[in-house]
Amino acid sequence: MRNVSKLVLLMVGLLAVRGSAEPPLLVGGCAHGERNIQALAELGVGNFVWIPASVYATANVPWDDEHTVLDDVRAAVASDLHFMVSVRRGIGDELRPGGYQYGGHSDEFLTREQVEGIAAVAGDRLWWLHGEEMDADMHQQGIRPSFRTRTPELFRYQTREGGRLSFEGELRRLRRRYDQWGGQLLPNLCMTYHHSGWRAGSPMIIAELLEHLPTTELQLAYLRGGARQFGGEWGVWVSPWWIGKIPTEDVDMWPIGYAEEGGGHSSASLRRCLYLSWVSGARLLCTQDTPPLLSGDGEGGFELGPWGRELAAFWGYANQHPEPIEPVPGLAVLVDKSNGWCPAHLGINWALEESVWGKLPTDRTDRMLSGYLDALLPGFGRTFEAVEAREDVYPGYFAATPHGPFDIVSSDISSMELSRYPLVVVLGGLEMPPSLNATLRDYVSGGGTLLINALQLRWREAWVDDPELWGVDLGIGEGDNWTRIFSSTEIHLRKPAAGLEPGVWTEPWFAPVEVVAGSGEVLAEDHEGHPVLLRNAFGEGTVYLSTPEFMQEGWGPQEATLGFFEDLIGDLSAEAWPIVIESEGDVSWVAGRQGDDGLLLLVNHHQREARSVRVGGSGDDARVEVGDATLQQAKVDVPPEDVVLLRWTTGRG
Repeated sequence: MRNVSKLVLLMVGLLAVRGSAEPPLLVGGCAHGERNIQALAELGVGNFVWIPASVYATANVPWDDEHTVLDDVRAAVASDLHFMVSVRRGIGDELRPGGYQYGGHSDEFLTREQVEGIAAVAGDRLWWLHGEEMDADMHQQGIRPSFRTRTPELFRYQTREGGRLSFEGELRRLRRRYDQWGGQLLPNLCMTYHHSGWRAGSPMIIAELLEHLPTTELQLAYLRGGARQFGGEWGVWVSPWWIGKIPTEDVDMWPIGYAEEGGGHSSASLRRCLYLSWVSGARLLCTQDTPPLLSGDGEGGFELGPWGRELAAFWGYANQHPEPIEPVPGLAVLVDKSNGWCPAHLGINWALEESVWGKLPTDRTDRMLSGYLDALLPGFGRTFEAVEAREDVYPGYFAATPHGPFDIVSSDISSMELSRYPLVVVLGGLEMPPSLNATLRDYVSGGGTLLINALQLRWREAWVDDPELWGVDLGIGEGDNWTRIFSSTEIHLRKPAAGLEPGVWTEPWFAPVEVVAGSGEVLAEDHEGHPVLLRNAFGEGTVYLSTPEFMQEGWGPQEATLGFFEDLIGDLSAEAWPIVIESEGDVSWVAGRQGDDGLLLLVNHHQREARSVRVGGSGDDARVEVGDATLQQAKVDVPPEDVVLLRWTTGRG
């Protein structure tokens, strides 16, 4: 086991203060109607309520002239709750009835008069205007050509940069509108476009977990990385919807066809989402829909339902520890700022294929990204068969992290923020302007470790001919414009690399591109001696340069990753972590710092079996604070579909 001092020093180095504008910890549920809102406050599920749009059927309280959004706001204020009000669903200015199967939709929009009325009632209380599923609407419209015509101004782009600028421009337009009306837009971004929310100027964004959306751990990777990169705040709302149902324990109180006992996502799924998000740094955590939260008590009153009990238990613990949590940085996956990639098999297969900004096709570089993400989050993308059989809760909604958690950052990150990560792996296609080249130079020179592919350096060749940094001649100088590639099915590791020992890896057919080693040391070759992996010392850091095209097979569907590089990324990630986690599988984890304390969250996704986890690197005073488990000799058994949270004192050195 590694020495605890390394973890302590790393945690002490994290920023402990985010600024005076930081919101308090906000936790709560969703409700319409004075009695429902009051019940949530009295039953102790938190200090926050989401007031939904009137398209939400609530069964026990109608939407009419006597039960309006403004009445709900008054009820929230009377119960001393902070709140958000759904102001719209989707992008554009036209109402578009329908659903995902019709190519995206929008719900009713609150008017300026309604927003100004809410602001007058709210006063100085913390509140937001919730813009629901804004990137999902962009995606759902974009994948259906006929429905792009409903908001043509948003779909005129032909490039990835154009797609990003269109989406971020729309977010910026809407944010400014609601600012002028006296409210603050809280955009819900639930695909892989979270960074665009901060880039468009939103101080806080909110993700949506579960429903039929990308894997929880994948979204959290974007959120952790984006929060660090842009210095923004974020939250999550957790949706109970699954296969068209939501859970309840009282169908008499909630006579809605889609609310049924045993339906929707389980309370165990909610528990995992709450703790994974909180330890990842979320400051706002709420749930969707009221039937999972409240049941009748048999005497005309309320008691907590399955999700309500889980939410109250979480609030009971988190409210005792309301300080911000800074997740410990390990691996950063760096993607292009205009990447725009989204996974497939979403919304009961409404998106069968991966896509880019909804409208654009994927290419080889996107398959590199999704392929190696699948190595970091096995099964995250779901399979067609699992979705059709509805066996996609795990993996699919959750995924193990065999090499530890990671953050996803964008290529416009500053060198200062990038320097917080001991390891950076570049995945996908990359525009390499001089500014990014300078950022990577600063990062490596300052002690960072970078893994990059030779093909990622050829998008803007004249800007990145930097033999001192890369350790090779890329063949782009005068008279040296070679473009040769080679063929092989073997990778021979000649010298140790990270934790890998010399040996031979048999691979699908692949094509390394030609480079000429300068200061770079050749670690691995193909069967004819052409460089496959090189290592170059630069300043205090190290560059690993791979030469097989995007580290994939060379033909066919071009989706298979090369096993050698999967192993390399795994071992590099392990070296980056001060904590050593050894488990039987099915486990994801997140480490963080809260004040003077270190935190380690262990999550078991297996439905029936406990998982034994050995922890090296936590403090001598580590103790189990959440979960039915005991830590003995650095070993803990995590129950099925449950969490265990360890806490210990690190001090500030």
